[in-house]
Amino acid sequence: MLNSMRTKRLNGLHLTGCNAGPMARLPPKYSDEDWDFNNKVKLRITCDQERLAERIMEESRRVMDDVNDTTRNWQREVEHQMRERASEIRFLCDELNKQKKTALLEDEALNTYRMRILNAIGFLKEKSLAICQRCLVLREGRLGVDLCEDEVDRSLRCELKVIKGCQCLMDKALKETNEQLRRLRATMYSLDKDLSQKDKSLMIDEKNLTLRGSQREMGASDLAHHHCQYSLSEWQHTTYKNLETNARELNSAAQLRAYVDLLLKQVCEDMQNQTDRTNEAFAHRIAEQRHVKACLENKHNDTMNHIHEVQQNLQLLEKEICDKNRAQQLCLTRLGNRATRPGVELTCDEVQDALYHELEALKASLCKLNAKVQENKASLRYLMHVQVMQEEEINIKANSIKIDEVDCMTIRQALKYQSF
Repeated sequence: MLNSMRTKRLNGLHLTGCNAGPMARLPPKYSDEDWDFNNKVKLRITCDQERLAERIMEESRRVMDDVNDTTRNWQREVEHQMRERASEIRFLCDELNKQKKTALLEDEALNTYRMRILNAIGFLKEKSLAICQRCLVLREGRLGVDLCEDEVDRSLRCELKVIKGCQCLMDKALKETNEQLRRLRATMYSLDKDLSQKDKSLMIDEKNLTLRGSQREMGASDLAHHHCQYSLSEWQHTTYKNLETNARELNSAAQLRAYVDLLLKQVCEDMQNQTDRTNEAFAHRIAEQRHVKACLENKHNDTMNHIHEVQQNLQLLEKEICDKNRAQQLCLTRLGNRATRPGVELTCDEVQDALYHELEALKASLCKLNAKVQENKASLRYLMHVQVMQEEEINIKANSIKIDEVDCMTIRQALKYQSF
C-alpha cells in the first residue's frame, strides 16, 4: 500500500530537459478510500504494536516476578543452609572446646602425676638408695668376728634389690607418662588447628549472613580459583577423627593415671615393708649384740673376781711356803743341834725319827705348795688372757652396736614412705 502511494506521488513530477530537475507540481489528492484505508492501517499497526508491547511488558513482569521469586527462594535457601551450617559449626566448636578443656585438665593432671613420679624417683635415689648403700659401707667397719654375713646384711642387700626394681618401674612409668603427654598435646594441637579453622569459617558464614544486595563494596571473585578441595564427608571425617582421637587419648591418660596411682601405692608399700623388715633385723641384731655384750661384761666381772681370788690365793700360798720354809729350817736346826750330842747319846731315838719324818713331810708339803703356786700362776695368766680377750670382744660388740644403732638406725629414720 505504501509503495503504491509513493508511486502515485512520483508520477505527479514532470521532468524538463535532459539535465533539468523536476518541476514542482501540485500533489495529487487521495481519495476517501485511500484516506480511510490509511487510517485503518495505521490504527491496526498501532494496536498491534501496543498489544505486542503489552504482551512483552506482561511477559517481562512475569519473568521479573519469577526471577525475583527464584532469587528470593534461593537466597532464603542459601541463608537457611548457612544458618544450619553455622549452627553445625558452632555445635562442633562447642564440642571441640569441651574436648580441649578436658584435654587441658588432663594435661595438668598428667603433669602432676609426672611430678609425683619424679619425686618418687628422686626419693629412691637420694634417700633410699644412698642410705642403704651407706649402711652397707658403715657395716664394713665392724671388727673381728662381727664382720659376718648376718641377717642385717641380707636384708640390706634385699632392700637394695627392691629399690633398684622400684627405680626401674618408676623409670618405665615416667617414659610412658612423657609419651602420653606428647600424644595428648599432639591431639590438643589438632583440636586447636581445627577449632581455629572452624572459627574462621564461622566468622565468614556469619559475615555472609549479614550481607545484603543493597550494600556497597561487594567485590566479585573469580569462581575458577575458588573450587572446593574437600568433600563434606572428608570434613566430617576430619573433625570426628580429631574428637575420637582426643577421646581415646583422654581414656588412655585416665588409665595411665590409675596405673601410676596403683604403682606408687605398691612401691610405697613394698619399700615400707622391706624397710620395716630391715629395721626389725637391725633391732634384733642390736638386741643380740647387747645381750652378748652384757654376758661378756658379766663374765668379765667374774673373771676379774677370779683373778683377784687367785692373786689372794697366791699370796696365801707364798705365805704358807714361807712358814713351811721356816718350819723346815727349824727342823734342820734341831737336827743339827742333836748331831752335837756327845758319845752314846748320839742315838736314833724317837725324837730323831720324828724330826726326820717332820723334815720329809715339810719337803713334801713344800713340793705340793710350789706345785699349787705354779698352777695358780698359770691359771692367773690364763685368766688375764681371757680378760684381755673379753675386753676385746666387748669393744668389738660396742663398735658393732654403735655402727648399727647410732650410725645406721639414725640415718634410716629418714626412710618414711608415704604416698608420693
